[in-house]
Amino acid sequence: MPLLNPTFSLTIESLKSSTDNPVAGPKRLVIDRDMDIPADALRLDLMERSGVALGDEVTVALGHDGDEETVFTGDVVMLRPAIVGVEIRALGVMNELLKLRTAATFEEQTAGSIARDLISQAGLSAGTVDDGPTLPRYAVDSRLSAFAHLKDLADRLGYELYADRHGNVMFHALGPAAGLDAAAGGLLGAVVASAAALLGIGGGESYAYGQHLLAAASDQRPVAWGTIEVGGESPMSGQGATTAHWLTVSDADYRGSAGDGDPTLLVLDAAARTQDLADRFAASRLATAARKAHQVRLTVLGRPQVDLGDSITASGLSDELINGKGYVRAIRHRFGEEIGFVTDFRIAVGEW
Repeated sequence: MPLLNPTFSLTIESLKSSTDNPVAGPKRLVIDRDMDIPADALRLDLMERSGVALGDEVTVALGHDGDEETVFTGDVVMLRPAIVGVEIRALGVMNELLKLRTAATFEEQTAGSIARDLISQAGLSAGTVDDGPTLPRYAVDSRLSAFAHLKDLADRLGYELYADRHGNVMFHALGPAAGLDAAAGGLLGAVVASAAALLGIGGGESYAYGQHLLAAASDQRPVAWGTIEVGGESPMSGQGATTAHWLTVSDADYRGSAGDGDPTLLVLDAAARTQDLADRFAASRLATAARKAHQVRLTVLGRPQVDLGDSITASGLSDELINGKGYVRAIRHRFGEEIGFVTDFRIAVGEW
C-alpha cells in the first residue's frame, strides 16, 4: 500500500510557503470550522513572522502528495511573536458579518432575500441560500451584528448559517429541517422530503471501522423540547398567509405548535404574523433542537475535500449508536510534524 505524504500550501499576502518551499518555517496549524461558532478559525505557528501583519488575507490548502484542496480562507486578526517563533490567528469570512452593523426594514421579502442583502452588504459572496417563506415584515437594527440577525433568522427556519471552505456564505436547511418549506411547515410531510434532500448534500463519504477510522465516539441525549409553541405579534392567519395582519382578541387562537411531548417551550416571535408562519417557526425550532440530539465524532486521515454540510456515513462499529449517516456540523484539520495530517468531524445523525 503506497504511503501518503501530507502536503500544504499557505498564502498570507505576499508570503507563500509550501511543503517544497517552507518559507517562514511553518511548524503546526489547526483549523476549526463549526456551525455552532460564528467564524472559522486558524491557528498557525511559524518560526518567523516574515512581514505578516494584521488584516492580511490568508488561504490554506492541505492534501497529500501535492494533491491539495482549499480548507481555509480568512484574515489575520492576532499576532503573538516571541523570542523564537510567532503564533498567528486568523478568522474566516464570516467575521465580516460579525463586524457589520446596519439597519433596514424588509416588507414581503423571502428569508433568502433578506440573507442575500445582508451578505452583500458585508461584501461577501452567497453560496447556497434557500428562499424559505415570505415574511410580511422583518426589521434589522444596528444594536446587533448582521451575523446575529441572520443567525436568529436561521434558527427560526431551522437553517444552518456558515461559510463553505471557499468563503461563500451558506443559508439553508439540512438534516431534520430539510423539506420543511416544501411540507408547508408540517413535520410529517417533511420526514419524507428531508430524507430525499439529505441525499443531495454535497460530498458523501463512508468510513468503516478497521479501514478508515482513527477514533470514533457518539453523543446521544434527549431532544431538549418535546413541544414548541410559537406566538406571534397580532397574527391573523385563519384565512391564510396573504391576509392582512390585525389585532386579535386572543393570540392563543393563532399560536403555532410542533411536537406532542414534554417539556413545552413557548416562544413569542414578532415575525410570526400568520398562523402559517407560527407553525413553520415552531416546526423549525423543534428541528433545530433535534439536530443536536445524536452526534457522532470521527477522526480520520486528512480529508481536505470534505466540507461543512457534506454527508458522511460511519459503519462497522460494535455500538450502533456510533454507526449512521448524517451531515458534517464541525471540522477540525490538524497538520504538523508530530501528527501529520488528520481531520476530526462532528456529524449530526438522525433518521431523516
